[in-house]
Amino acid sequence: MDDVLSELDRRIVGALQVDGRAPWSSVARALDEPLRTVARRGRVLLESGMLSVVGLRNLGPTCVIEITCKPSRLESLAEELAQHPGVVYVFVLANPSSVLVEVHEQMFDLGTMTLSVIPAYAGVLEVSATPVLHYFKTNADWQPGLLTAAETSMLGSRARVEESTAPPERLDAADSAIVQALERDGRAGIAELAELAGVTEPTARKRLADLDARGAVAARVLIDPHLLGFGIETCVRIDCVPGEVRAVGEAIADLPESRYVAELLGEHSLIAHFAADDLPHVRRLLHEEWTTRVGRLHPALVTRVVKRSGRIIAA
Repeated sequence: MDDVLSELDRRIVGALQVDGRAPWSSVARALDEPLRTVARRGRVLLESGMLSVVGLRNLGPTCVIEITCKPSRLESLAEELAQHPGVVYVFVLANPSSVLVEVHEQMFDLGTMTLSVIPAYAGVLEVSATPVLHYFKTNADWQPGLLTAAETSMLGSRARVEESTAPPERLDAADSAIVQALERDGRAGIAELAELAGVTEPTARKRLADLDARGAVAARVLIDPHLLGFGIETCVRIDCVPGEVRAVGEAIADLPESRYVAELLGEHSLIAHFAADDLPHVRRLLHEEWTTRVGRLHPALVTRVVKRSGRIIAA
């Protein structure tokens, strides 16, 4: 693929996927590369828009909505839905022709949206809404094997805080200001966060650490998987008995190709998003050991990503 990033750029991306706020000095030390080179390449990636680090607050209750519509309406409908601030991601799927959307329930009247608003769009044929019961993995956790174990270890490791589907906690004014700043720029400096929150830098640093530890906000690295060498994205809905859901969800989450794995309350037990090199790679993923513990698989090719982690993706 002609547009794949250089090896060093991919490793810089990998470092930020471990710690989106890591200073360039830490990244350079972990990668054993010159600081000047790493800082220059990192800034180019960020300033070009190829790479973004954003904060995403704990969403609380979320719901996955699949909208089946006429093929001629797929892209325009996806773009219209992506404009809503309560929408987390929007994918266009090839089979069947549908739009897959994750929404923040507290920013929607879900009944009105699924029964009245979305069905009123031209070309919509069917709407299916499924609450998320549990996240096994989100884009905040995606590490597709760009670094060695030793390099990852040098960047430090923290216990993963599961994204809760319970109603989110209320934040005070200072914490809310910090989260809002991180939503604009996940690498915003402590001095900027302190100024916006109206607190001292040590207090801002402590509040940020507390927010991270509580899972109130998580840094997410946004990068087109194609730039990392992944030519195909797929979405797989998975049927399995309730007793197997946790084991299967955890097994899928352990795969470096999986970007997102969630348990659903609906027709399908689980949903997973994968980034793969090509179709043979997809085939291998769908024949992994975990598939022996499930019923049916319902894979679909992702033909376009319109929004990811709350950010609209340029066409």
